[in-house]
Amino acid sequence: MEAQLQQLDDQIGEALELEKNIHLTPADLSALDALISALEGQAIEDTRAALGQLESLRNGYSDTLQRSLANLRTEGYDPAAIQALDAPQVPAQPEPPPDRSALSQPLPEDPRQFADLWGRLTPEQRDWLYSQDHNIGNHDGMPAVDRDHYNRLALADELRRSQSAVAQADALRAQHPDWAAGKNIPHPNTPGAIFDDRLAYEAWQRQYDTARNEARYLPDLQAVDRAVKDSSDRKLLLLDTKKGRQARAAIAVGDPDTATHVSVTAPGLNTTVRGSIGGMTEEATNLRTEALRQLRFTPGHEHDSVSAIAWIGYDAPQVPGWDDVGASIAGIWGVSHDDVAKAGAHDLARFYDGLGVAHQGAPAHLTAIGHSYGSLTTGLALQEPGNHGVSDALFYGSPGIEASTPRQLHLNTGHVYAMETPDDPIQWTYDSKAIVHNLPSGLAQLLGFGADATGTGDFGLNPATNPNFTQLATGPATVSDGHGGTLSLEGAHGHSDYPRQGNNNLPRTTGYNIAAIVAGLGDKAIR
Repeated sequence: MEAQLQQLDDQIGEALELEKNIHLTPADLSALDALISALEGQAIEDTRAALGQLESLRNGYSDTLQRSLANLRTEGYDPAAIQALDAPQVPAQPEPPPDRSALSQPLPEDPRQFADLWGRLTPEQRDWLYSQDHNIGNHDGMPAVDRDHYNRLALADELRRSQSAVAQADALRAQHPDWAAGKNIPHPNTPGAIFDDRLAYEAWQRQYDTARNEARYLPDLQAVDRAVKDSSDRKLLLLDTKKGRQARAAIAVGDPDTATHVSVTAPGLNTTVRGSIGGMTEEATNLRTEALRQLRFTPGHEHDSVSAIAWIGYDAPQVPGWDDVGASIAGIWGVSHDDVAKAGAHDLARFYDGLGVAHQGAPAHLTAIGHSYGSLTTGLALQEPGNHGVSDALFYGSPGIEASTPRQLHLNTGHVYAMETPDDPIQWTYDSKAIVHNLPSGLAQLLGFGADATGTGDFGLNPATNPNFTQLATGPATVSDGHGGTLSLEGAHGHSDYPRQGNNNLPRTTGYNIAAIVAGLGDKAIR
């Protein structure tokens, strides 16, 4: 039937084309009109005949169906139930946001407001938001399981893009190794220079710069991937290569949304994601293990849970050394001022808030930990307006926190702790003031004026000697193993030993103390 109608349509089309011929006589035109009318009439009749056949078939099927339904009812079956089972199953379509324009607006920065919005969204709507912004998992107030899910998706995507950019940069370098080395570059104003060569170079340079820029975070991404890969107990709470000058990441060991005790450690000078996230995550694992061990042997706390978070959520100052004098000078300036710490403190305080908002059940016992310049960042975060849900604070290797009492940190007396090894070079931060004071008066005034004029380096009293804070031991110690025996703990040395395992693969005294504070067992910490 379809073929017949198509043939008639083709014939009508040919006749209409012939009518356009200006050489046709009136008789020819009359004959063509008659042919077109006849063809159209035949098409109408053929269509009517086909419809009649379809109606007859339908009536026949209808009669058969009615007889079948009558038989089913006679035999006690419900045709409606059978029809429901036999109906074609239409797959559910992804639910679009109820108001996409509203979700296209900037999402709330306040963790509570964001959590309220996120809780009203369906999985499809959340996926849609991720498709619009791959950094969606960095929003404070989002449950840890969702942060981990979307940040792992973003990690895989950024890894793929960075690896592709590295391959492109390698190909461009192989294409023009001399240009990549800064040699044989065509000069635009050199007499006799071929201008096309300069245009080719500039096009190559743009592509090369773009590829290298897109590839520059690959080592950071690879470090994060190694830290969370095949580790279901680790949650990627932060992954950001867009916001700052350096990559940022935070990894939780244990679920912070359900843990009884949660800790957040902020690091200091020369910390990078590529160089530090792996080690910090291992330290968080050891901290959690020791805290759980201590809880297991504490009556009433045997079933407490712990989550330890390594947070590299700010651009820690960098002093790379003599190989990069300019960057080192900038880093020295940064570490001797609190500007970087203040910027990081704002984000860290909001991170604390987000943990509290996302936590299930009773509030967690939250411990804020800061090392080196990260202790200044942590101290300033605790002084940010509002209640950030922190119960205890611990500072070690600290250059100062710009606070001298627990009250300034919005904490209770007896809940701020500090440690400093005897050979920690951080002491120079405090000793240098005494040295300057004892210099000849003219030189002392000059150095003192220079420090005051540049705002350099006075971050307050040393927390490790401040009598308003609880001082914890750093030397060798012996503690109970929980089974009637003892454990011999090594002491810490220098500026970086505090969270590290000893040579006997046990926590050092400092690591034991950190775990005791995180577990809420400050009375067990060694003083």
